[in-house]
Amino acid sequence: MISPNTISSLVDLISQASKVVEAAYEKSAQPYIPSLNDTEPHPLDTQIWDHEVKKAIQIVEGACAQLCATLAKPSHTVINKAFGYPEVTSINVVVTNGIPDVLQGKPEGMHISEIGAKTGLEPTKIGRVLRLLASRHIFREVSENVFANNRLSVPLISSNPFSNMSRHLSGEATKSGTFVAEVLGDPKWGHSFSPTETAFNRWSGSSVQLFDYFEDPRAAELGANFALGLIGWAEYAEADAVIEQFPWEELGDGARVCDVGAGVGTMLLRLAKRYPRLKLILQDLPERVLQAKNEVWPEKCPEAIAENRIAFEPFDFFKQSPVSGCHVYYLKQVIHDWPDQEVVTILTGIKKVMAPYSRVLIHEIILRTANRIPNADALHKQAPEPLLPNYGAASASHYNLDIQVMVFLNGTERKLSEFIKLGEIAGLRFERLWDLGEMGLVEFRLRDTEQNVVTRGVF
Repeated sequence: MISPNTISSLVDLISQASKVVEAAYEKSAQPYIPSLNDTEPHPLDTQIWDHEVKKAIQIVEGACAQLCATLAKPSHTVINKAFGYPEVTSINVVVTNGIPDVLQGKPEGMHISEIGAKTGLEPTKIGRVLRLLASRHIFREVSENVFANNRLSVPLISSNPFSNMSRHLSGEATKSGTFVAEVLGDPKWGHSFSPTETAFNRWSGSSVQLFDYFEDPRAAELGANFALGLIGWAEYAEADAVIEQFPWEELGDGARVCDVGAGVGTMLLRLAKRYPRLKLILQDLPERVLQAKNEVWPEKCPEAIAENRIAFEPFDFFKQSPVSGCHVYYLKQVIHDWPDQEVVTILTGIKKVMAPYSRVLIHEIILRTANRIPNADALHKQAPEPLLPNYGAASASHYNLDIQVMVFLNGTERKLSEFIKLGEIAGLRFERLWDLGEMGLVEFRLRDTEQNVVTRGVF
């Protein structure tokens, strides 16, 4: 039986939290709440939300979803969730064919016949795709069969890295995901944690792991698209919080920061702009390093190259250690890609080249379970009742990503206790967890017995 108190409590949470978010907009440089019909960004779109506002938005998202799930018939809710592929497929159609670009600068909208003429797509079919998305608030149907961009479709314009990530998620990620049930039911692969025995391998027919696949010239376009998409993902996850909240300036002039498995160096770009006295080292597989050196950095941060503040060093962290003696070895969403054995190999390789002053910073989602535990034992403050303690739908991306890394590499998102255990196996000492909101930063040092100086408490 549904408790009336549950319904009213959820409604009250939505109301109270909405006022917090409204107040944040009212205090901003442009004191208004953007409409879904807007196509110009609001100043708050690129800012990191403060802790109170972030939690308020999580409450609104979680409570709205929980309220709908509570009140609707189970069959209605479950069918709508199981019937999710048309939305993902439609997003893939529009980003693959550049429809947001076609609609750019056309606030009055464009008829499907003109969209079809510009894209080569059959007009009535593209109209059905756009109508589905408009019904989910992506694009706007101005009049019958006339569509325009809106606040949620503008990020899908091809110059925005969100478009690259959306293409990846709605493309090879979704296609690989259709093989999950088959792989989990396979007597051998279903119990394997090998990064080459995954749903991705079953879909692609490849016998190598994902990142080696991206190194193949035949998959170069997919690899380059994914690397650019990570720039968009970093903005979504407010990864820049690490730039603001970790005390990089206290490392000192000339301190060396090595981004291990950096891709094209999304976070190093931010560090280079904010802390020009740091020496930065970008390390990844050869194709990504070449893409970073020859395409991304000359466009986005040429001054770092000119001033010799960035070094590009190709390597394979399963076969080699990174550059030795760096002050920081930084790994953003690298560890989640790999099963435990591979993670220990990566961390052990770093430990071999650490100096007494070195630290390892693992920038990842810190996973939480969906069961409520006594607050005294909780690693994170739990959501207010009757919400799920992990904020439910508001944290959906954490669990979506957990499945995705399993699909691609048999990787996993981890709880803090699991990070600590893997660090200990590799010979590292857990120092602290930095709470960065959407993600966390797990700091490790060398064990005290392996250091020549005491470093605890520097920060």
